Amino acid sequence: MRTIEKTNKKTESINLPFSIKLVVKIVATAVGFFVWGIDFIWVVLGMVFCWNILKGIASCLLSLFALIGFIWFIFTHIF
Repeated sequence: MRTIEKTNKKTESINLPFSIKLVVKIVATAVGFFVWGIDFIWVVLGMVFCWNILKGIASCLLSLFALIGFIWFIFTHIF
């Protein structure tokens, strides 16, 4: 049981504390806002709230391009 506790303590110390992660996110957002303006904030909010939708669209487009590439490969090698 003591070895399990020691193992858990070692793995926890590798990760950054929550507060450091939060500070990094806030600094990155502030730098992005300073460099690109208010549009950066809208893009970040859009990514946060629509992430699942954007992943679905990207997956669909990737599948479509793969299918078009496969059909193009078949036609160029058969005909």
